[in-house]
Amino acid sequence: MCCLSLYFSRYNVSADAAKPYTSIIHVMWKTSEVPIRWKRSAKSWLTMNKKFVYCHWTDAELDAFVADEFPWFLSTFRAYPYVIQRCDAARYLLLYYYGGTYADLDVVSLAPMSVIFAGAPVDAGVIVAPTESFGVSPEFIAVRRARDPVIWGVISGLRRAAASPWYPPLPYTAVMFRTGPVYFTRRINCHGGEGRVFLIPPSRYYGIYVEHVGGSSWHEWDGRIIWKLFQLQQRLRKHIAVLAVSCTSLLIFIWIIRNRRFMADYLRSRCFRRSSSKHTKAHHPSQ
Repeated sequence: MCCLSLYFSRYNVSADAAKPYTSIIHVMWKTSEVPIRWKRSAKSWLTMNKKFVYCHWTDAELDAFVADEFPWFLSTFRAYPYVIQRCDAARYLLLYYYGGTYADLDVVSLAPMSVIFAGAPVDAGVIVAPTESFGVSPEFIAVRRARDPVIWGVISGLRRAAASPWYPPLPYTAVMFRTGPVYFTRRINCHGGEGRVFLIPPSRYYGIYVEHVGGSSWHEWDGRIIWKLFQLQQRLRKHIAVLAVSCTSLLIFIWIIRNRRFMADYLRSRCFRRSSSKHTKAHHPSQ
């Protein structure tokens, strides 16, 4: 059982002047046993952050946590049709209540959290990661202190998003727009211009701070189709750019060939006018 009330009495995990961040790492899985494919990535957070409290939350513990600390949200939490939606919502609630860092199990830690916090402005209470497609990813979220107003802004829209009739009734879109990356990006952007949120540059995040061992276990059939279409769009975009440049160059070349006589006559006329002007000035010098 992940009981943080005991950890708070034992460890100095809350933010203070000497250490301006909360030393907790939250991870979650449906049971207490981490799947073999993610054991190395899960252990990396312990190895890199030996003085941090490592808290593994199970589905049962998350349900009890929401019931105890956010009873007004419990009915919405239990009504989510997909487990990943409860995981998304739970990570926002945990980070608001306790502060600290959340990381997906397929994310490998390559750098201590002290380095990541030091690389962000002190005024930025929330540190987030870029996603490869667009926006901000909820796979990694670091919150300096509990009760952060940005995270509360994320939480405050969950019930409205869950009840919204505007999203297509597909598994992927239900997750993306109601609790996942699209929802998180939209809510985070409300505070991005105020200096409260720091987006880690992709060049620093991937390969320096973290790496992936493969995840997206929640993706349904529509998610895989959408991802394949996105990858196809990216490839087509590159080919279309090359094709556009090639076609433009070809059109310019054809125009020059077709109008070479006109261009030659035009250039000869320009040269003739210049020579005539010089000849006239030579015979009629200015007074």
